[in-house]
Amino acid sequence: MTPVLLTFVSAILWGLWWMPIRWVETMGLTGAQAGILFNAGAALAICACMIAARQPANIGMRAMLGAALIGVAFASYSVALTLSDVVRVILLFYLAPAWSKIIEWAFLGQRWHRISTLTLLLSLAGAYLVLGGDLSLASINAGDALALLSGMSWAVGAALVFTGGNTSAPALTLATAIWAMLLSLGFAWATGEALPTVSAAPAIGASLVIGAVYLLPVILISLWSAQRLPPALLSFLFTLEIVSGVVSGALFLEEQLGLWRLSGGLLIVGAALIEALAALRKATVVSEAVQ
Repeated sequence: MTPVLLTFVSAILWGLWWMPIRWVETMGLTGAQAGILFNAGAALAICACMIAARQPANIGMRAMLGAALIGVAFASYSVALTLSDVVRVILLFYLAPAWSKIIEWAFLGQRWHRISTLTLLLSLAGAYLVLGGDLSLASINAGDALALLSGMSWAVGAALVFTGGNTSAPALTLATAIWAMLLSLGFAWATGEALPTVSAAPAIGASLVIGAVYLLPVILISLWSAQRLPPALLSFLFTLEIVSGVVSGALFLEEQLGLWRLSGGLLIVGAALIEALAALRKATVVSEAVQ
């Protein structure tokens, strides 16, 4: 239960992640610039901890690829939060459990059960409602597209980390933060954004501290749990982020939920609960059989 409980804590913190992003945005930083600095702060902090503990940064190729894809997920998610509604981005990201179920079935040899079909259909129906019942490309903005990319990258990356062998969570965290920083640099370059200058020193300092104090523990917990929980269960447990993110966005940003989004969110959360309960029931049965 420890990975499950820590995943819940991490999910709540991820749901509130839009707050520091929007805060440094008011200080003059863009989403990509903030992503560079947040992840730089996290990378510097975990690197210092590993040096102090004399812990090597050994990491296998599969785990490295997983860390890179999770870095893509974190970077694109952070930028998406500045380009679209917080509620919309969070809900679209949570197609990740649907991708994870498909990955487990297609590549990890998991059996496809009727409950998998149910949770997949609920997730897709929820996304359809979040988009207002319109699946045309015209209805999807850049932030929406990045949210979808983030969910897909997380699903594949989590699967690779789960099967990546005995790599330490701090080494995975360092690799993920570095990849996320590089991807944020890529976003800044692609959109023609300038790098932060000395005139933005207060925002730079604040972002580095937030990265070390807030982002680092969340990434570390997320990756530690990803090594111990199957990708689909992990993604479904993270849907608690929907609750903290959607509620906080509605309260502090006055973003309208509306009947479509509310219904879609309930379907996605319902799918998460079904999957989580089924996985925990299966784990309990296996544990009792072993005893």
